[in-house]
Amino acid sequence: MWMFKPEPKMVAAEDALPGRSEPVLDPAPHAVLNTPITGPWKDGQKSILIALGCFWGAEKMFWETDGVESTSVGYAGGTTPNPTYYEVCRGQTNHAETVEVTYDPEKISLRELVVKALEAHDPTQGFRQGNDVGTQYRSAFYPRTEEEREEIQEIVDSYADKLKEFGFGETTSRPLGTSSTGTTLQSVSLQLRSNF
Repeated sequence: MWMFKPEPKMVAAEDALPGRSEPVLDPAPHAVLNTPITGPWKDGQKSILIALGCFWGAEKMFWETDGVESTSVGYAGGTTPNPTYYEVCRGQTNHAETVEVTYDPEKISLRELVVKALEAHDPTQGFRQGNDVGTQYRSAFYPRTEEEREEIQEIVDSYADKLKEFGFGETTSRPLGTSSTGTTLQSVSLQLRSNF
């Protein structure tokens, strides 16, 4: 038990909510950056999905970062297609709240983005960040290529070693495969949803 509730855990695929075939929202330009959130992208731009707890503050942190050209929030790593926010919060989709960060690798590196993400949250908390508890608040990276996954793993391992030196527990943050599908990105941002 965790504070009068069952401890968060991933559900079997057959027990996940069914979701839907259509996206929940129609993509619109980013409300702050006025850039596309689902493309088309400029030549040379790269993107990564980053989960580090609640996506609202994380998205703002990234859109304020030099070299980041677009952000969007949504869900990744789960089994339910096109879930809603409320479905994800029920803990029956296996999705993590994520920020897709589209960036110019000439201005900011993947390493810098991963370090920024690791330093912005506690990657040792498992299925929670602070008072936010649930499988959707886990720490994860969803790279686009195997090369990126390997680079992220090296960074996470190095960071985990430093945390252990200072008495923190095991780092649960992981680069989870390479995925450009299975993601539901929402065309909303903290700017638009400040009353949420």
